[in-house]
Amino acid sequence: MPVRRVLKYPKDEARLRKPSTAVKRIDNSIKNLIKDLKDTLATEEGAGLAAPQIGEHQRVVLVRFGQDQGEMQPPLTLINPVITEKGPLVKSFDGCLSLPKIFTWDALRPSWLEFTATGEDGEPIAMRVEGADAAVVDHEVDHLDGVFFLDRLDKDAKLYFARTDENGKEKLVLLPALPS
Repeated sequence: MPVRRVLKYPKDEARLRKPSTAVKRIDNSIKNLIKDLKDTLATEEGAGLAAPQIGEHQRVVLVRFGQDQGEMQPPLTLINPVITEKGPLVKSFDGCLSLPKIFTWDALRPSWLEFTATGEDGEPIAMRVEGADAAVVDHEVDHLDGVFFLDRLDKDAKLYFARTDENGKEKLVLLPALPS
């Protein structure tokens, strides 16, 4: 399957804001969608990817756990994920393939969460995850509901842009304040 174009904010905002519909059965179209998501995520530096980010409004996401341990695992497919319980909100790192090179450490995300989903093999998944793993699940489920990480920031949040300097090194530059 092909690598798909990741929709970008703000150009594709209307499409990214559209809520996704539940997957009724794992048929060939869903299997092809999962393959496209995997192929696309493999070309990106991200911990997750949601179907709406490639223009498909189905409740399917990929998440890569392990950021807190320093090495991300292969992507786990979550079909129809539902967050069943959340821990207290904490400020967390966040970035998005639909907002390339924009980062924050001020996104409000749960410190832990529990979720259920169906795996690509049709088997049920029930997990509790913490830290960055909780943030990535919360972030990707937000995409299914048309929510951006920018929506999870308070008015004092700081956003950074990754820029390459004259020596070819990437550095973070603080962006101007968010509009109130």
